[in-house]
Amino acid sequence: MSILFLFSSTCVVFGWCLGFVLPAPTCVNPSRPMDEVYTCSELSSASDFFKHMERPQLHPRLTFLLRDSRLENLPSGVFQDVNATVLEFSNVTIEVFGPTEPSFFAGLEDTLEKIIFRDGSSLPQTWGTLKVLRKLKILRFSHMKDLNLSQDMNQLSSSLVAVELLYSSIAHVDEDWLAQTSGLESLVIRDCNLKVFLRSMLPRPAPKLWNLDLVMNNITQLPRDFGQELPALKFLDLQSNQISAIEKESLESLLTSKAEAIELGGNPLHCDCQIGHLRLFSERVLSATCSTPETLRRRQVHTLTDEELQC
Repeated sequence: MSILFLFSSTCVVFGWCLGFVLPAPTCVNPSRPMDEVYTCSELSSASDFFKHMERPQLHPRLTFLLRDSRLENLPSGVFQDVNATVLEFSNVTIEVFGPTEPSFFAGLEDTLEKIIFRDGSSLPQTWGTLKVLRKLKILRFSHMKDLNLSQDMNQLSSSLVAVELLYSSIAHVDEDWLAQTSGLESLVIRDCNLKVFLRSMLPRPAPKLWNLDLVMNNITQLPRDFGQELPALKFLDLQSNQISAIEKESLESLLTSKAEAIELGGNPLHCDCQIGHLRLFSERVLSATCSTPETLRRRQVHTLTDEELQC
């Protein structure tokens, strides 16, 4: 084998001859003045934050994006003089994501309104770590795997109003997952693999919850107390699940509530006398289509007679 061949092969494998180098840590602001995003990527150590970040970052609506990084931990004071309202982790591994003193969120206590974890990023060992964020309103997960939705989330700041799970897989959900988040206004679990949703997962009562979006999951049935003590609920979206039957008790409480839209389309709904109660809702409020029997397939529930439902 010639020396030239060996040299050429080595060039291809390691990229020496092509000028290829591993991505270097960077922190840049590629955004427009009215939509400021400060992005740090390829960070591998605590020192990278202090070496590459420009301070101060005082834009009034700043999004701080940390992406494609692997760190042993987040150092305390990393966000000092960073006036971020949104903090996003995208494909970020943090080996020890535990509480520190002072908190690594120091400097964001009165500015941060939204945190996003996406693309398999590490999560805090305890959600109590976020309790110092007094203005936190929105917690979002996107493209995450095997989420453990534990009652530890009840330690989140009382300012929290929305929790969103998008395009993610769920490994476990505690029965009282968000039971103490009394200020919750919106819960979205969309395009995930949720199989069971219990009323006990939400505050009881849930005085401010106006939006419950459970679209494109694997829910097969609703608990009998599903609609109870939801006085502010306006929008309930259960489209594209695996629900074939709904007991009257599950939604009965919503008949006298503020509900403006109840969406049940895309479920394998079996239309017989047991779902006749859905017609008690205004056609303007509730939308549901039959899947079976074949004679009623694609029929809107509100168009069915007692005779067709075999009541």
